[in-house]
Amino acid sequence: MKKIGEYIKWYFYITTSILMVTAVVFSLSGTETLPAPTLWQVMLSGLATTLVTVTIVYIDCKSAMGEVLKYFIHYIALSGVMVPLGIWFGWLRFSVPGIVMMLVAVAAVYLLAFGAYYIIDLKAAKKMNQRLKEKYGEE
Repeated sequence: MKKIGEYIKWYFYITTSILMVTAVVFSLSGTETLPAPTLWQVMLSGLATTLVTVTIVYIDCKSAMGEVLKYFIHYIALSGVMVPLGIWFGWLRFSVPGIVMMLVAVAAVYLLAFGAYYIIDLKAAKKMNQRLKEKYGEE
């Protein structure tokens, strides 16, 4: 049940981040409104990238270099999912500039989603630590 909760949490962080980046990209391209199918495409992209994320992020690495490598592989895997989806959805053209734009968009989503995860989980951890200190003292 905990894994389902983690999946749902990541899905909301990632999908919200994809929606934000999509809105910015569409606005910068001069599009005044997001087409309705784009919202469904954002949700499908969120599902696909959440599967990649929960598969990779919880791998336990024994070293700092292993952690760095894990997150690099994670970014590559997310890009490997989003470039084909972006082409399929018509979000980008299969060209060097199109792929570079998607790599930048994936990086932006990555930063937003992990930033939200870090901020929210850090706040929850601080609350738990405070309650533990209140209950057990400063031992």
